[in-house]
Amino acid sequence: MRPEIESVVEAIRHRYDEELSLCVLADTARLSSFHMARLFRQETGLPPARFLTAVRQEVAKRKLLCTSDRVADISVQVGYSSLGTFTTRFTRSVGVSPGRFRRLAQLGPAAVDFTAGRRDDAPFAYGSFRGRIFRADGQEDEPVFVAAIPPLTRQERPARCCRMEKGKGTWCIEYVPEGPWHIQAVSRRVGGGKQPIAVGTAGPFYISPGSTVTVDLVLQPPSRVRLFDAERATIGAALPELFAC
Repeated sequence: MRPEIESVVEAIRHRYDEELSLCVLADTARLSSFHMARLFRQETGLPPARFLTAVRQEVAKRKLLCTSDRVADISVQVGYSSLGTFTTRFTRSVGVSPGRFRRLAQLGPAAVDFTAGRRDDAPFAYGSFRGRIFRADGQEDEPVFVAAIPPLTRQERPARCCRMEKGKGTWCIEYVPEGPWHIQAVSRRVGGGKQPIAVGTAGPFYISPGSTVTVDLVLQPPSRVRLFDAERATIGAALPELFAC
């Protein structure tokens, strides 16, 4: 990663609670706003604003899970001046409101992954994904975050996700509601900077009731991967924050 872009990434990761405009971030890199934004997207796969949003969402999740702070206080702590904006963006990204996310977490990790679907849905209303991860960078010991993400529609469905402790073997995401889905995965890779990542994406795929769709993913640098919807996928949030647990 270019040193100037790495400095912007570090600024976002450590100053996410501030008003980080494009001009402020460009000053950090000592580049023009346009040049910095173009280089940032080349290096990370995301525009700076979406990267900032993703980092804020991941920090908010951890605060919701690990503290007793009020949702309104957490929204301020992660850089939002409006509780309504924070709630809307969190719900769009995670699939449930901040308050419900906290309540689900109290039921255990499985409940968090099962954030969409109504509990009274019949079992045959769901299908599943499974597959393998391939990578050529030799980092098979790095965890991999895999998500099934629906296209943006008027009736949005939250993403389903799983985490592989090692970047080899098979992964599985169950209880996926019927409909079209994209699959994306992210992991860390070594070399070229402090926190580079590798991503993979595939889809769309259609889940029908009772079906199992097999999807094999190849992890590559973000510059080689076309993300179908970077903001909803929150690939940027899969930097070290995703692997801190």
